[in-house]
Amino acid sequence: MNVFGRKKALVATAKRQFLKALNDRDIAAINSLVVELQRILRAEKLTDLIVNEVMVECDADSHSWFCQIFLGQAQYEQMEGKAQSNVFKILVSKGLEPGKDFSSGHDRSIIIGDRAKQVLISEVPQEHQAAFEAQLESSLVLDPVTTIEQQLGCAFFTNLTEIAIQQIELLSNSQAAAYLGVLLAGLVSRHPQLQDADFPTRFIVNALQGLSQERAMAILNDPETNPQFDEMIIFGHLLAAMGDKEYHRIAEEEGGISLEQLKKLDLVWCGERRLSEMIAMMEKWHFKDR
Repeated sequence: MNVFGRKKALVATAKRQFLKALNDRDIAAINSLVVELQRILRAEKLTDLIVNEVMVECDADSHSWFCQIFLGQAQYEQMEGKAQSNVFKILVSKGLEPGKDFSSGHDRSIIIGDRAKQVLISEVPQEHQAAFEAQLESSLVLDPVTTIEQQLGCAFFTNLTEIAIQQIELLSNSQAAAYLGVLLAGLVSRHPQLQDADFPTRFIVNALQGLSQERAMAILNDPETNPQFDEMIIFGHLLAAMGDKEYHRIAEEEGGISLEQLKKLDLVWCGERRLSEMIAMMEKWHFKDR
């Protein structure tokens, strides 16, 4: 094997050793590798190996651990902030909208939708895209709106926003505030991750965007701290947003809400009691009646 071949084999071996040491959180092994490889590869090539080979392939937790240990917490946070800023700049430059396609979460996390995810992957050289996508899955927070809609198999929140816009036009300011308050409380109670993604604010902004500023502010500033609204109307809207063709029948005296409709509602909404409790009771009654 010639010199070039030996060095290539050495780099491949060093990369495997680095990844193992990272996975094991073995600081001594990493320090030993750095000292040994600096002598052989020199600082510039060693840095290139760590940044462009090892860091690209290690998992997000190992990446964070390495940076915190070897850069220090303050420098790590500074680097993380710059990285987040760069990600936002890339997404905005590609025409994506903050608050819609991506947003900031807690602890410097970035909440992204499918479109933003694909844009970020496309920015990475093709040979590293698979590894980068795996890192994205673990380091970024997928928008819960996207995740829930994928589980439901429909554009639930988009549909619900359109329904809410139409409903608010028919209500007084105080009724509109109560409607939004009860609706969002139930959604967030069922899916708390929506609160972390600032979904309530995003939903309200979209629902009120067609109103005059004066009316929108009146709804937002409604003084009621314990809003009340007819849950059957909300249930109908939730079912309609899920594409239920019989949503209008739940308000009828005969028939009313069905067991299947309750099961659908339990996927997205929770009041003072989980709808699953009502479902269990109804199924128990059905079993007894057989």
